[in-house]
Amino acid sequence: MMDEPTIEQFLSRIRAEGRSSPAGQYWAAFYKLLSSRVGRTGGRRPPMPLILAASGESNAAKHARLAEQLQWAHANGGLAEAMEFLETLEADKWNEGGAETWHQESYWRP
Repeated sequence: MMDEPTIEQFLSRIRAEGRSSPAGQYWAAFYKLLSSRVGRTGGRRPPMPLILAASGESNAAKHARLAEQLQWAHANGGLAEAMEFLETLEADKWNEGGAETWHQESYWRP
């Protein structure tokens, strides 16, 4: 049986592919999946996705937030479920950006 990828390996792979985080409604669905664990664990809610008003944040910020959510999932016993959700998410359902704009907010103007 193959070892599951670590959070760091997963994040490195999707960044190398130019993906930062799930896009809009898919990140909302991922958040809902994570939030379903709160009732089982009695803990705090997971970090909020950077969608809606926060959608203009840079891909770097979105990627960092996804990392926080995966750490939360790990701490709350839901990492396998979270990784399965993300691994099955089609490529066109992700926020994307190249290295040259990775740290640039989408609302940024020269």
